[in-house]
Amino acid sequence: MLNRLKDIYNFYVERYKKRFLYCFGIYYGLIIVGMIIGLLYPHTSTGTASTVGNQFSTVLPGLMNAISAGDITRIIVTIFAINSIGGSFFALTLLNTVGLGTLIFIYRPLVWGLVYAPTSPHATMLLVFVIPTLILEGLAYVIAFTASIDLILAIAKPKSLGEESRFKAWKKAWIYNFKSYVLVLIVLFAAAVVETITLVFLI
Repeated sequence: MLNRLKDIYNFYVERYKKRFLYCFGIYYGLIIVGMIIGLLYPHTSTGTASTVGNQFSTVLPGLMNAISAGDITRIIVTIFAINSIGGSFFALTLLNTVGLGTLIFIYRPLVWGLVYAPTSPHATMLLVFVIPTLILEGLAYVIAFTASIDLILAIAKPKSLGEESRFKAWKKAWIYNFKSYVLVLIVLFAAAVVETITLVFLI
């Protein structure tokens, strides 16, 4: 099992190291940009945080109930499922088959920056608590997005995957993405545990 994980990690590093570093820099750079905007225009930051909070409680009442009840296992499983299926696979990988995952990749960190901009002592304290979650979740999304770029290249430039046929390149891109998801899921599970501990502590 460990050898298999090591092989997947080595494959990912060998194929995506340079691209990953670019995406990592862009992602966290956009979070910083969002925070700067939030600091310059605090009402924007407050409004975004309120909107996200309302959507969160409306769309995920089950999670809110689990948090209120302190059901640790249910919180971890729910957060992990949401982030891995919705936040990662659908929003980044699947949508990047038509290039739309790139828009989510740009939009999400900007919103994070706005939501967690340290516009007050309370907001600054909140930011301190959520930094571990932001790092882990962001890392998982960068891993997923970096691999998903192959889905675009398979159509636009199949030779970059060593194929002449777009269909064969597309199939290979999916194989690469599923390999990469082993790493994505490991990081997202760690993020779910950290986020759960943070939520329970704060609430």
